[in-house]
Amino acid sequence: MISPTIAVANEMQMRDNAFVSRPKDERNAVLFAAAPEIPLAELVARGRVGDAVALESLYRRYKSALFNLAYRYTSNRSTAEDLLQEIFLKIFTHLDDVQKIETFTGWVFRIALNTCYSHLREKRVEIEKTVPMAAVEGTRHEGRVNAEENDVRKPLDEAIAGLPARLREIFLLHDAQGFKHEEIARMLGLSVGTSKSQLFKARLKIREILKARRAC
Repeated sequence: MISPTIAVANEMQMRDNAFVSRPKDERNAVLFAAAPEIPLAELVARGRVGDAVALESLYRRYKSALFNLAYRYTSNRSTAEDLLQEIFLKIFTHLDDVQKIETFTGWVFRIALNTCYSHLREKRVEIEKTVPMAAVEGTRHEGRVNAEENDVRKPLDEAIAGLPARLREIFLLHDAQGFKHEEIARMLGLSVGTSKSQLFKARLKIREILKARRAC
């Protein structure tokens, strides 16, 4: 028997997911501004029993930030939209796992990050099994050259993609999504000092990658 939350999630319209660059203050307002009538704690409680209005409100509250995160990891709008739907299905079907409402946002982003990681791992394995690596490297290089002619964001996106996983997630959460170090520390289970030092390393690494590309 399909649970109420899965049924609602399957019927929910997953649209208006265009990638939009927003100022940090505006992104934070979208993320943390509570619904006018319904506090977050009540939305989660009602969502647990399949309340369609509550689930829709949770979706509206987090969809832009989660789509942006998925897009940053995939650089593909269609794939990011598919991952967004998968992320929300996981969120809606595991609402009972949330113990404290204060940790809800961190929990949501941890699900999103893990979903993106799983997708990238599966994609890499699929490519390695079906296509010779030499062919992949050649195609990747040709595609990159063509894309750079039309997209000034490509070098930065590639530099971010080249970061180690932990540096990449901290950079995206802080510089792309606008989270503070205290929030990132709670999400990822690390200290504020570690978050700051990892962000510094990420920025330094990106600078080195971009500098090397310009020198080529």
